Amino acid sequence: MGIAVLNGMQIEITNQCNYRCVMCPFHGKSIPETRRAIGFMPLDRFDNALEQFRDLGGAFVIPQGAGESFLHPDVLPMIELIKRKYRLKAGLNTNGSVLDETRMKTMLKLGIDEFGFSIDANSRETFQTITGSDDLAMLEDKVRTFVAMRNSMGLKKPWIRVLLVDQAENNDEIDDYVSKWTGIVDETIIQAERTGLGRTLKNGRSEPRRACAHLFDTVFVEWNGNVVVCCEDWASNTVQGNIFEHSMGAIWYGQSMLEYRKRQRNNDFNRPQICLNCEAWAGGRTAVRHENGLIVHENELTRAFRKNRTLE
Repeated sequence: MGIAVLNGMQIEITNQCNYRCVMCPFHGKSIPETRRAIGFMPLDRFDNALEQFRDLGGAFVIPQGAGESFLHPDVLPMIELIKRKYRLKAGLNTNGSVLDETRMKTMLKLGIDEFGFSIDANSRETFQTITGSDDLAMLEDKVRTFVAMRNSMGLKKPWIRVLLVDQAENNDEIDDYVSKWTGIVDETIIQAERTGLGRTLKNGRSEPRRACAHLFDTVFVEWNGNVVVCCEDWASNTVQGNIFEHSMGAIWYGQSMLEYRKRQRNNDFNRPQICLNCEAWAGGRTAVRHENGLIVHENELTRAFRKNRTLE
């Protein structure tokens, strides 16, 4: 892993969520150390963050963090800023609960690049167990509607995916889930089951530890402007500074971040503390294989099933 080149920004526009998914380290578990204040980033501050990011050469924005982004009243103006004012790429995931056809059409017109629906079950009963909601049928209809709207408009974007987190509650539904969605959406992603605060894989990780790509290419900004080292820092234990008090560049290239990157390059994963036993580090090996007419991109974190289309 070489010099840090900023490419992505995951910016949390809100950490509020209306679901209580059992596997979520922030909203779904009674783990006091993950709790921090709930809030919404103002539109003008979001604009400022985008300007700083663009000026540092950034390219891809994910307006999402520990919450459901579509609960933010300005989510569409925010996407418009990304795409129209700053001409950057944009993508995010949603639980889909408050998404409607008007919002779908607006996102398509704005040219959002990637869009994912987190649907963690293939049956109504399992979905209720995991999320506490009875929205499965409605959400499945929304996915199909969004794909149909994109196709009817003759658009190639966004790349549309559904995502499921493998866990005891839904493990026996995964094969049927993949069969259902592959061919409807562009990509069906199965994420490995995790434990604790989400940084440990239930089945472990066998490949040798290496420097985590996130520290070298992506800045993580919370709704209040705090920059943390990693998206896995649910409790804000690694705050490096605030982009509304100091520049994003000063934080990204600051001494603390430089030291963390140096440690990663030297295979020293003891600092920051969240890296110590982390198995969710980015940049592992991905194998590509063919299975039942599908293209499968697989590593120890995710399996991605694709058919026909290629992510551009």
